[in-house]
Amino acid sequence: MTDGPGRLEDALAKLPIFRGVVWRGAGFELTTPFTLQAPLPTSKDARVASENFRAPSLHAIVSVSGREIGPLSRHPAEAEVALLPGSTLTPATGVHLVEGFSVQVVREVSPSGEIAPMVSDDDLALILEPARFAPRVDITSPGRFFVE
Repeated sequence: MTDGPGRLEDALAKLPIFRGVVWRGAGFELTTPFTLQAPLPTSKDARVASENFRAPSLHAIVSVSGREIGPLSRHPAEAEVALLPGSTLTPATGVHLVEGFSVQVVREVSPSGEIAPMVSDDDLALILEPARFAPRVDITSPGRFFVE
């Protein structure tokens, strides 16, 4: 490996692929697709990503090529999944209520062109339910998954 930003990206690319819904706290609605220029931290836990539901809304990102780094992390309870540079995030819906929370579904298009499937509100509610009823979590990395 070489020094610099490519070193982290090369290391992340070697980790197992995560396919599924990950979360990011959001204070805005994504209206146009954009391509990631750097790794984007997300969490499999909506409570972590929203900093105990402090975020005004959530992005439910359907990932097809994220890398699960939680088991290697200093804070494994954050359940972190890194989305890789070159992935494009495309809004699939506007912001709407799911189980009382403002959520926008965002689909990942991987650097190789694979497009994430759509998820229904019912599926999101099932995925969101454990976080809704879980106890508050300690936020070990404020702003990592939600920037105000």
